[in-house]
Amino acid sequence: MISRRTRAAALPLALTLPLVAGCAGGYADARRDALSPVRAEFDAADTDGDEALDREEVAAGMPELLEVFAEVDTDGNGEMTAAELRSYLQWQRVLRLGPPRDGEDVRRRR
Repeated sequence: MISRRTRAAALPLALTLPLVAGCAGGYADARRDALSPVRAEFDAADTDGDEALDREEVAAGMPELLEVFAEVDTDGNGEMTAAELRSYLQWQRVLRLGPPRDGEDVRRRR
């Protein structure tokens, strides 16, 4: 099992990997791949196989996301879906980098 310390270090990396993907394939590719770095961890945490994580599954498998659970669970049903997590990761990227400007080549962004 991955330690909390490793997970805490891995989350910022997971959030920056779409940026690296964006350098190679453009903004759309980075957007689409926002969940890729954490997808295996998400799937492993989904112990009941319903493709959504409740608070208990997040606490056991992805505890670094517990404090943002309510933010990620946008429909308020008490479960975090992969789509909700992807959207949250994309939004965090936009907050860090800002939205692309008209005509901006996002592959050149740092």
